[in-house]
This record gives sequence, structure tokens and C-alpha cells, in this order.
Amino acid sequence: MSFTLRQLRYFVAVSETNKLADAAASVNISPSSITEAIKELEHILGADLIERNKSGVRLTCEGYRFLQSAQKILSAVAEAKNNFRQDSPETEGSLVIASSVTVSGYFLSNIFEAFRRAYPNINVEFHEHSRVVIERKVEREQIDIGIVLTSNIKETGPFENVTLLKSQRHLWLSASHPLIQQESVSLKDIANESYIQLLIDEAEKTTSSYWNDFKLKPDIIFRTESVEAVRNMVAIGAGVTILSDMVYRPWSLEGDRIEVRPVIEDIPTMDTGLIWLKSKSVSREARLFIDFCRMKYTSGLKSN
Repeated sequence: MSFTLRQLRYFVAVSETNKLADAAASVNISPSSITEAIKELEHILGADLIERNKSGVRLTCEGYRFLQSAQKILSAVAEAKNNFRQDSPETEGSLVIASSVTVSGYFLSNIFEAFRRAYPNINVEFHEHSRVVIERKVEREQIDIGIVLTSNIKETGPFENVTLLKSQRHLWLSASHPLIQQESVSLKDIANESYIQLLIDEAEKTTSSYWNDFKLKPDIIFRTESVEAVRNMVAIGAGVTILSDMVYRPWSLEGDRIEVRPVIEDIPTMDTGLIWLKSKSVSREARLFIDFCRMKYTSGLKSN
């Protein structure tokens, strides 16, 4: 018995929302249908993919591993659909795109490779800058499109933007950390722990913002621009952190396990998307890229 694309889409929706009801709403079906689809998928694979907790659901280790395959399959399907677009893959031209460092490391490669295969004759030039620099260069028409953390944009100003991916933030902690016994953890409890603070892409500013909302403050013992350094420090039990699922990996470079737990408080997602100049009629190449990204990430693949 084989699984279906519909089951994969439902599973990915659950992984992105961590709530069966929210996943059902995102794909316009009932929660019971989502539950049944996941049960069928687990039966086919012979493994538990999700586990329930007080705040919703989370992926098991097997679920996380299968998620990578499910996303690749759905991405390939989206790309196959794109091959039958009205625009010819023989379209020629050039495009200048800039991304921020988090986007470059955890988002850009998949979309770049898929777009390159779909439009091999469009030459894409990539740059990496901070969001502020990207906005300035887009406004000055030095680049066509910026790929940034749209959740960091407070005012759209002269830009159009579209969010492609909303990534939940969770508490990261070592496999032996005492808080691992809790199904979900409050910011008040986290405030009592040593905290590892990532700095790239305005991460500390974002952290301060939602902690301040609850009149709390993390006990920061180490600040770094390296995600791998954060992973290593968390994995050995030196501290905890709150980061998005997009940058989560279950292992450090040293092979130590990193666990995640939901945060009880409602903290913001990390959103990734595109910006381009509102007042300018975008080029055909830019429009192709925007439409390609929209199709790939808002057709059920990455809808949270």
C-alpha cells in the first residue's frame, strides 16, 4: 500500500502548525480527516510520526526524518507542475536577488535549484546582505528581489511583499536537561535557565520583543552569530534557546542530541518571504521568480 500526495500535504501541514485543528484549517478539511490521514500514513510506514501533548502535537524522531522526504516529494511535484506553465523554460534573461544570512543558509538553496531547473536560461545573480541593506538596494533598484525575514518588517513602505513560510519557534534544550520532562515550558521557567542568544538577522531584537511582552528577561550567558555554536552549546547542556523550526536540526556537529519543546506563551513565528519595489513594474524574470515561489510555497507545501 502506497501513501498519497494528499496524505503528505496533510502531514506537512501538521508539522508546520503543531495543531491538528490549525492544520485542518490550512488545507480546508476537518480535523477528523487530518487525524485519519495521519493514522493511515503511520500504518503504511509502520512508525509513529506524531505525538500528542497539552498544546497540540509534535513530530517524533521518525516523523522529523520522514518530513524531509515528504517535503522533497511535494517540491518535486510542484516543480513538475511548473514545467507546464505558459512561460517557456527557454525564457532568457537575468535577475539580481539578495538574501539575509538566515535565508541564505536555510531557505535559499532549495528554491534556487528548483528555479534554475525550471528556467535554465535565466541567469540569477545572488548577494547576501542584512535586511536593512537589502531594502535600501531594492529601493534604489540595485537588486530586483529581496528574500528576507518578513516578520522583521514593521512597515512595508515602498515595497510589496509576500510571506512564503511561517516557521514556529520552540525551546531547544539538551536531551538530559531537566525541562525535558515537561510537555511544554513557560517563559517564566526558561528565564531561570542559562540562555544562548543567536545574533544574526535581528534575532536578539526579536527575542527581547516577545520576552518584554510578558515582562520577562532571558539570562543570556553567550551571544553568537553562529547557529552551529548555538546548537553545540545547547546540546552539551550549557544553556537553552528559543529558535525557529526552519533552523532546527536534531543533532549538533559533535553528534549530541538537541530536543525541542513547545513554549506555553504565544510567541511569534519567524516568517520568510519576498520583497520588491511597489512603484516599479517588475521585469518578466522577476515576475516569473515571484510566481514560482508563490506556487512552490503557498500551494500546500509550506502553508503555515
